[in-house]
Amino acid sequence: MVRLVLAAALIVPSGTIAAQSLVITNKQDATASIISLADGKTVAVLPTGDGPHEVAVSADGKLAVVTDYGAQLAGRTLTVIDVGTRRVLATHPFGDHQRPHGIAFLPDNRTVVVTAERGGAIVLIDAVTGAVTAEHAVGQPLGHMVALSPDAKTAYTANIQPGTLSIIDLAGGSDPVVIKVGTQTEAIAAAPDGRTVWLGSNNTGLVFVVDLNSRQVIDSVQTSGFPYRIAFTPDAALAIVTNPESDEIWLIEATTRAIRTRVDLSSSQGGKRRPFGIVVAPAGDRAWVTMSASAEVAEIDLRTGTVARWMATGQVPDGIGYAR
Repeated sequence: MVRLVLAAALIVPSGTIAAQSLVITNKQDATASIISLADGKTVAVLPTGDGPHEVAVSADGKLAVVTDYGAQLAGRTLTVIDVGTRRVLATHPFGDHQRPHGIAFLPDNRTVVVTAERGGAIVLIDAVTGAVTAEHAVGQPLGHMVALSPDAKTAYTANIQPGTLSIIDLAGGSDPVVIKVGTQTEAIAAAPDGRTVWLGSNNTGLVFVVDLNSRQVIDSVQTSGFPYRIAFTPDAALAIVTNPESDEIWLIEATTRAIRTRVDLSSSQGGKRRPFGIVVAPAGDRAWVTMSASAEVAEIDLRTGTVARWMATGQVPDGIGYAR
């Protein structure tokens, strides 16, 4: 299903390009933090809608869009941030849908692809105008997270309750392809080489590898706890998995599926840090991981598998994006 909608009022982002920074959603505070990577300091804390879960940053580093998932009441908005000027540009309605969650930018640096957890759809929204430009059926309930193919022509959703992967042609005209993967599939990442999609199973600790040519599960990796989020290095050599229950991230060789290392993120003071969201630097040498229980973000040196530094966030940080 595809629906086209006319554009709304224009909101123009500034021409300012931010220095390297992180944009992090703080679920408990209903805010987004912008952290400068030059010194690790928070340079802005901006209001969002209730329960901000995920965030996507445009490739040019100018815009960040936060999904306002909601708390007790279902969220129905997206918060648009000008990263360079560190201000909220707009709060856009989420079409006719509720519970926006997974989000990714298209290469035009203004269109975002967002999962409608209630509604069984992905929604394409112009972040500048707020217009809903298209909707595509997922074909399954609880489409939670979304990933894009390297050419951004195909979207992939992890559908929690049925334990499936949906493959959606963003050009429209065809029904989604649905592949049974496992159970409680939430985490998802598409390999940058376009060959596989990886999904995490919350209740088994398994990370499944789906071959996009055969459209079948070809392998799995057993992790501890549950694999909350997955990200790849740009060269597709390494998959990084966050495990909040074991307070670790796992670095997995993408080709062999061998475990390169497990990075222990537990606190020396006791108590859980619970690593959640993850983003990888364009150079592939660093990753940043939010700590939901300790209000921190860790900078990980992927070459050595060690923590380079810790930075403070708001309360219950979750989604994270990188602005170059």
